[in-house]
Amino acid sequence: MNRLIGTELTNIRVLAEGLSFPEGPVALSDGSVVVVEIGAGRVSRIDTNGSRATISKVGGGPNGAAVGPDGALYVCNNGGFDKSGTASIQRVDLDSGKFETIYSACDDALLTAPNDLVFDATGHFWFTDFGGDALYYAAPDGSRIERAVAGLAGPNGVGLSPDGKTVYWAQTFTRQVMLRRLSAPGAIIPGQQPYAVMSLHTGRPLDRDTLLIGLPGAHELDSLAVDSAGNICVGTLVDAGITVISPDGASAELFTLPPALADGFVTNICFGGADLKTAYITCSLTGRLLACDWPRPGLKLTYNR
Repeated sequence: MNRLIGTELTNIRVLAEGLSFPEGPVALSDGSVVVVEIGAGRVSRIDTNGSRATISKVGGGPNGAAVGPDGALYVCNNGGFDKSGTASIQRVDLDSGKFETIYSACDDALLTAPNDLVFDATGHFWFTDFGGDALYYAAPDGSRIERAVAGLAGPNGVGLSPDGKTVYWAQTFTRQVMLRRLSAPGAIIPGQQPYAVMSLHTGRPLDRDTLLIGLPGAHELDSLAVDSAGNICVGTLVDAGITVISPDGASAELFTLPPALADGFVTNICFGGADLKTAYITCSLTGRLLACDWPRPGLKLTYNR
């Protein structure tokens, strides 16, 4: 099998166009959607009527975003396409637009390209560093950051299972979704077959017990969200769309866009609306934010505003 069989999404609405490589959608309780624009170094809000306003010019390349326990937006900033900015985790006040850097390093190692983040029930968050090939766990007040898993292969999207006991991340170029089980928030349980074989994709050790699924063809993986049934919904590049992977890794289904809205970089998804059955999807090459009906409710995030 060279590619997944796609199911075309229906009832798609274009909420915004002309965005500069949008990513990191966050659906707010008032119906608006916050997106980051990597190409413009800014955080923007799309209102229900489609109007757009700049919340903050954070510089660099804001990539992933999530609301934290204090109601602020936390942003993974990859430093920008030209790396003119500082790779960091930023906190953005959604009302004033004021922003500050929370982390730019772990121990003595600088962050390279933070990509995506998700908060757990304790108010701490997991985030990936795409350039640094690592998964981190951190406190939102800047008091704690630790490298939880190192030696990964381009970790991108990150999410938590509904019970909070599993952390997932997508690896772009290996087309794999990986996982680690947790004994407590932030505490990873080692795999049962620790680094038994070498990956043919990367030449790096691979723990088979941490591999949820590997995809065929050109289904390169970007950021993700989890739905209420525990399915992992991953923005997919090249053979593009949203790939939905069952929590046991036994099945994968690709939801595609109609030809008129096709985009080779479907980068991210989040869920909103009163029943969490509206999916908001970023299409980064064409600069669009789309909305569509989704067959299942999304997973309610720990924090929102």
